Amino acid sequence: MRLLRVVWFFSLVAAFVAVAVGCDRDKGGAAVEAAVTAAPLTVEECSACGMVVAEQPAPRVQVVHRDGERMFLCSVGDSVHHLADASRHGAAKGVFVEVLDPAADPTTTGSSKRPWRDATSSSFVVGVERAGVMGPPVLAYETLAQAQAVAKRYGGQVKTWDEVRDTLFAAKGGVRAHGQ
Repeated sequence: MRLLRVVWFFSLVAAFVAVAVGCDRDKGGAAVEAAVTAAPLTVEECSACGMVVAEQPAPRVQVVHRDGERMFLCSVGDSVHHLADASRHGAAKGVFVEVLDPAADPTTTGSSKRPWRDATSSSFVVGVERAGVMGPPVLAYETLAQAQAVAKRYGGQVKTWDEVRDTLFAAKGGVRAHGQ
């Protein structure tokens, strides 16, 4: 009888583990990633500095971690340093940036909400002066052509997401944003 209970208990544990681990697999056993999408910006505080993200000038960033925890950040610079630190929520599954209107003057700032786009497929412009932004100004655009047109019109250099991350992190000497 005792052996039967032990077998039953371990069968239950094995079934629980199989459900917990195996529920994200397709019929062939391959891992299936749930789609990660951007969420609307409401009253979230910046994970790096504690400021209300919606009150800061765009482009702002949101990071979705492996455990589903979503972090909003008030600048691209804050996101770079957030991503460089180990997180108790696991690695980032998705990083989204607000893209700017390429017809708008990028030297002006505003906190109106913009469309979210996957940061890895966005194009960025650095080196354009902007007042009232946290850290070095980084402009985000939906397409490479948009970023190139803005860089040509206002000066600056076009960069990919990986180049922006490398540049900003190196510029801070590996130190977190906001002196953290």
